[in-house]
Amino acid sequence: MSTEPDPRTQELEARVAELEREVDELRQQALPTFRLKALRTVEAGWGEGWKLRPGPPRRHWMDQDPHSYQCLPLVMANQWGWQMLCPTDVQVTWDGGQRPESLQVLVDPKHHLSVRSHFGSGIVTFSPPWLFRTPRGWDLMVKGPTNRWKANCAPLEGIIETWWLNYTFTMNWKLIEPGTVTFAAGESVAQLVPVPHATFDASTAFEAPIMHVEPEAGTELLRWRTERRRVAATPARTHKMYRKAEGIEEHLLRVPVPPVNWTTEFSPPRGDTT
Repeated sequence: MSTEPDPRTQELEARVAELEREVDELRQQALPTFRLKALRTVEAGWGEGWKLRPGPPRRHWMDQDPHSYQCLPLVMANQWGWQMLCPTDVQVTWDGGQRPESLQVLVDPKHHLSVRSHFGSGIVTFSPPWLFRTPRGWDLMVKGPTNRWKANCAPLEGIIETWWLNYTFTMNWKLIEPGTVTFAAGESVAQLVPVPHATFDASTAFEAPIMHVEPEAGTELLRWRTERRRVAATPARTHKMYRKAEGIEEHLLRVPVPPVNWTTEFSPPRGDTT
């Protein structure tokens, strides 16, 4: 019996070696400017209704508790990346079983292929109609909408190597307990966040007393803590809100995430099906 690997195995090994060489090259180079390409694979049928948008700064729960807008990191994280919007109303009901048929998905028949029970274990799968492409060395973190949650349902998150992978991916939500969960048409079901592929290459981490390593930062931190406690104790809280008036959208800090516009720039020449 031959011990030579089959052609498919040899092809995969060669591809892995090629990617490893590319990663080694990336360690020596500056990352290119980030540019997201959302390449439509399906426009009609189950591909209809899907949309992408920059993450909005507001959240409904924050509007109900507006002092939360005083937190700059929270407001920035809301906007960091692009949101993928649900194409239609969806209702999922899980009986607690592990089989795919244990989760019933009520959806417009047109979208049966794009919103369904595929993995079992109470997981509903959204299959968006895009192949995403990022510049060499950039991945996409695909996660639930930042600072937004659903009762009895949690997003399953992943890192996609979109700079080379020629496959689409799915966004999955898992019901935590048996029951029913709904998604509305236009509701955000995912957030796409760019991350460098080589983030942890040659990385290190350590813990040390701040006054031993950065004493000036430690002194500034102590002053900041004192001021924060003083402000928190004052009766008037509006002076430290990012949103100081209803209806003034421009008041919130904006992260310059570009909109996703339709273009024919990447259309292949006639007769080219690659």
